[in-house]
Amino acid sequence: MQNNNFHYRMIKARVAETIIKELFQYCGYNVYEHGMERSMPTIAGKLNYDTSDTAMQIRKMPDFVVQAPPPINKLHYVEVKYRKACDFPVSSDLIKAYPYTNAWFIIVSKKDIRCISCQQILAGEDLRCNDSYLLENVLEFGLDKKLVKQFTNYAVRFFEGVE
Repeated sequence: MQNNNFHYRMIKARVAETIIKELFQYCGYNVYEHGMERSMPTIAGKLNYDTSDTAMQIRKMPDFVVQAPPPINKLHYVEVKYRKACDFPVSSDLIKAYPYTNAWFIIVSKKDIRCISCQQILAGEDLRCNDSYLLENVLEFGLDKKLVKQFTNYAVRFFEGVE
């Protein structure tokens, strides 16, 4: 299967999103599906090669809005990406023109799950640099480290052998 196949990439993305959604829900968060694939499912495949401003704005919608459990109730935009080697580009055009500057990016890879805020990326930080970007070490969400490790193991096992 070719890596540039839209449907193959979509399946990998959905699996990564499901792992993260289940983790947050298990930790007591409310998870609201927000991305274009859920909000406008009939248009998702049609936007693949459309470079109009409207299409680009729709494609940039974060995957989820997550709400921390009471009494905190804080909301976060969360964008989930699958990357084979956790090589999320820091200087990518996606970030430079990303309209949700308060969003968090969670990168699911064959090795681990990492998390970095849009603000950190814009400041030039690189999630590959140290273990503070491992999702289990990110304090913003207050997720249980053991549960994060458990779901990381699910991801590692699931994506083993996937290109």
